[in-house]
Amino acid sequence: MSAGRWLLAAAAIAAAAILVNLPTLRFQFVSWDDSRYVTENPWIRGWSASNLRHIFTQSYFVSYMPLQLVSYMLDYSLWGLKPFGYHLQQIVLHAVDSVLAFELVRRLFGRFWLAAIAGLFFALHPSHVESVAWVSARKDVLSAAFLIPAVLFYLIARGERSLRMRPYLASVLFFTLAILSKVNVVVMPLFLVLVDLATLKLPRRDTRWWMQVVGSKVAYGVVGLGISVVNWIVEVKTKAAYGREPARYFVLKGRTAWEYLAHLTGIPRQNPIYDTPLISLDFLSVLVSFAGILILPALVWIGFRRRNRILAFGAGWTFVMLLPAIFFPVPTYLADRYLYLAALGFCWLLAAAVLTLSARAKPRTLGVAVAVLLTAAAATFFAWRTARYNQVWANSESLWSYTIEASRDFRAYNNLARVRIEQNRWDEAETLFKLGSRQANVTSWDGLTAVYYKKARYVEAIQANEKAFRMHALKGEDPMEQAELTYKRGTIYLAQNRIDEGIESLEEALRLNPRHPDARRMLEAALQAKRQQ
Repeated sequence: MSAGRWLLAAAAIAAAAILVNLPTLRFQFVSWDDSRYVTENPWIRGWSASNLRHIFTQSYFVSYMPLQLVSYMLDYSLWGLKPFGYHLQQIVLHAVDSVLAFELVRRLFGRFWLAAIAGLFFALHPSHVESVAWVSARKDVLSAAFLIPAVLFYLIARGERSLRMRPYLASVLFFTLAILSKVNVVVMPLFLVLVDLATLKLPRRDTRWWMQVVGSKVAYGVVGLGISVVNWIVEVKTKAAYGREPARYFVLKGRTAWEYLAHLTGIPRQNPIYDTPLISLDFLSVLVSFAGILILPALVWIGFRRRNRILAFGAGWTFVMLLPAIFFPVPTYLADRYLYLAALGFCWLLAAAVLTLSARAKPRTLGVAVAVLLTAAAATFFAWRTARYNQVWANSESLWSYTIEASRDFRAYNNLARVRIEQNRWDEAETLFKLGSRQANVTSWDGLTAVYYKKARYVEAIQANEKAFRMHALKGEDPMEQAELTYKRGTIYLAQNRIDEGIESLEEALRLNPRHPDARRMLEAALQAKRQQ
């Protein structure tokens, strides 16, 4: 294949990825984690040694993904807190990922048009909206930019009987960078096992075969295990009842698998938050859930049996990339962002289906026309769906107004309440926080604390603050959150003229978070007030 042909295809794919997401450059930060990761994050404000040391040695916001924070640090150094620059990096990374997806499919199968169509579908796929339009989902597009090269270098390294060391070490390096961006990609070596099964020409009973298949994954395993353990310790796990009941957990995860497969088609309504459905343990539900978990592994097996590498690898890639979302007890039942990498396997299966159908049309010119029409139809549908859903993420108002139409999750109520606070619509904010508080969570009670404080209802504010502390204790240790709750308690005490208690709370807030944006200012004002007594 000529370099010109490759560059033309890569440019077209990158252009598609950029154009469909170009409106996001006008989007704002949203009130869903963007404040934690960007606007109120002190550790991204400057390339200082202390900031970098903290990022790489400490967890942040119940996770350890240092390269995500470094990417925000780069944005801050270029743009400050202008959302344009942050969205620009998301778009550029997605365009890079789309070109890398094209190259990965081309390397795996040696078929240019299969790769080009799959790359185009990946660039336009509507399941990517959350990962591209939401600044806090940077880890998805960033980890993919490292993970796909890790696989590409492994394909270069993999020979029929041995590994070439330099590209293998490059693969391990890129894999390390990928899981430092998002730990979920730790499962990638399982896909490399599928590559080995199709590539190695050594007898299966030969010790060298096992050394190649298993031994070559040790380096990935060591890196992945270390970072995974750190994240397992600090990450939030689900506290829902189904997480403690194996049977219900199994049924739910089977349903989750079917939901993800449905969303890969781009047809179902997309939501920022999907409510966990009711779980039934009847025979049919268990059977359907079992089938949902087995369908992709079954397609892998069928693909190998029929020597259809496209089917085996496509289903295998999708299954491997969905493994953390399906089996790990994440607090979110379903989320579009977990489909970012998984969608690539579906895209090359869809591209293969397009080419298979067109190949049956005779003469060849008719087959080409069929391929063009099918590709254009699927690409247009994906682009339309992406463009429509992108608008939901334009700002907090549009995001949460859309979400609350389909979700009763406390996060939807809480975040729309925050929007109402910014609009000084305090009564509506109080109502929304109360609706959110029906589910046990810190944020609703913390929000009610702020509302009652603003309305000078200080007794109710203290009561809400105490309930927020109780929710925090159940949730687990989070010094940043505890500092914020303690700071709010201090401000209420000061409003009640309980100066000593206010000072004590503010000092505790600064001990927990020395860089709290408001605690030091309030403490200085409180100390001055005490001196004037």
